[in-house]
Amino acid sequence: MDYEVIYRSVYEYEADVIVNENTCRIVPYDGDNQRLLKHEVDSIPQGYKTYFRDIFDNIVYKIKVTEVHKRLEIYSESLVRVDTKAIRVNYDFPYDYGFNQFLLPTKLVDPEPFQKIASELTKNVKSMGEVIETAVKFVRDRIKYAPGATDVTTTAYDAFKLGMGVCQDYTHVTLAILRALKIPARYVMGVVNDNPRATHAWVEVMMPDGTYVDVDPTRGRFYNLGYVKFAIGRDFADVSPIVGSFMSSGKDQLKNVMIKVRKVAD
Repeated sequence: MDYEVIYRSVYEYEADVIVNENTCRIVPYDGDNQRLLKHEVDSIPQGYKTYFRDIFDNIVYKIKVTEVHKRLEIYSESLVRVDTKAIRVNYDFPYDYGFNQFLLPTKLVDPEPFQKIASELTKNVKSMGEVIETAVKFVRDRIKYAPGATDVTTTAYDAFKLGMGVCQDYTHVTLAILRALKIPARYVMGVVNDNPRATHAWVEVMMPDGTYVDVDPTRGRFYNLGYVKFAIGRDFADVSPIVGSFMSSGKDQLKNVMIKVRKVAD
């Protein structure tokens, strides 16, 4: 399935900005089950623009605006093809993956506090599919969706203790449980394909054959979600859509984020 994807963020400032630098991951991922057919990234006012691929193969743009401004718009327009994955989850559990970077603790996702919980949840579980579905059910039962209850610095364990959060918290807690079970799993940031209002977070779980299956713990959806992923990483800190800094005597405000996804063809 082909999709046109438009992303726009608008920032306004109390006073003139003389330099504005931003790092952007707002282009669909080009790999796995996605093929990026074309894309454009720019800003208003325009600035100096470069791009590269980071250690996770995400497409990253850097934009530096030196024209004096009090309003900044950053946008991307892309055409991406999302293919159906061949899914298999009936592998035996447990499985020894050996070393994998998506097993390591991070500042936001530390598996250690979840070791006992994860072990209790899966003591009678025999397959990877059962593990995934058990973990997601547990997270959805434990956490209530509550915008504003957490922020981008909230750890998986803090969200778990609080019992509230948003998609990134559901994703962080799910990652922590899976990693506590020695199953490599990665954070995905992107957009859903049904009238998205903001970027979304979900999980990709590595199977013993090296493929990844996608799982949305916030919505309770499993496998071949059809979402458009922008970036993958160990946690939210690796995939934030836009991170920047500016020089001004006034404060900034994120005025608006607009995302549109339109199905183009089968």
